[in-house]
Amino acid sequence: MCGRYANFLTERDLIDAFEVAVVSDEARLLPPSWNIAPTQKVPIVVPSREPAPVGERQLEVARWGLVPSWAKDPAVGSRMFNARSETMAEKPSFRAAFAKRRCIVPASGYYEWQTTSAGKTPCFIHTRDDAPLAFAGLYEFWRDKEAGDDAPWMASCSIVTVASRDEMRDIHDRQPAMLAPESAATWLDRDAPASSLHDAIAAPAPELAWHEVGRAVGNVRNNDATLIDAAGE
Repeated sequence: MCGRYANFLTERDLIDAFEVAVVSDEARLLPPSWNIAPTQKVPIVVPSREPAPVGERQLEVARWGLVPSWAKDPAVGSRMFNARSETMAEKPSFRAAFAKRRCIVPASGYYEWQTTSAGKTPCFIHTRDDAPLAFAGLYEFWRDKEAGDDAPWMASCSIVTVASRDEMRDIHDRQPAMLAPESAATWLDRDAPASSLHDAIAAPAPELAWHEVGRAVGNVRNNDATLIDAAGE
């Protein structure tokens, strides 16, 4: 499960790490965040729309917590911030997005709560070299049908999760699906077969490091760089 993460990457970081060709105006205005929670707006990387060159990518903004196009109320998205890799192709909430609307959710790292004898301890998990993380994501568009054809469209997204691997199993039984650069291209390919997509998220993940952090991260109103400091520092 991934219910909190951080993204304090700069626009240049995002462009370079994810080969972004176009940055939307809304994405440019998003501030860095050390404590992203469901229902907040986040940057996502998606394939550029036609007639842009095939393979070109753009940076857009979506609300974290996927809202299916058929939902009557966008509030359902608050419960669908993660999509399990094992069921996303069949589950009604995610199957349309899995088929045609896949994205990358950039991150600097994410938080997980480890259960110990002392209770639940928050940990910040990131790459050993602090390189950006590319979470596999799904996105969808929704608008209020009762408001008529002029109602605005809302983009929303979910982070795909897989069973935890290696040392991550000591922290939690689930982790975000993390894409290597070559796997990211497959994940964003609208015509990729399902077997290739599952292979992409099963590919080796980047080497991770983690440390305990303070409990302040549990309150979404707290949001500054001290949240990722090791506990006790």
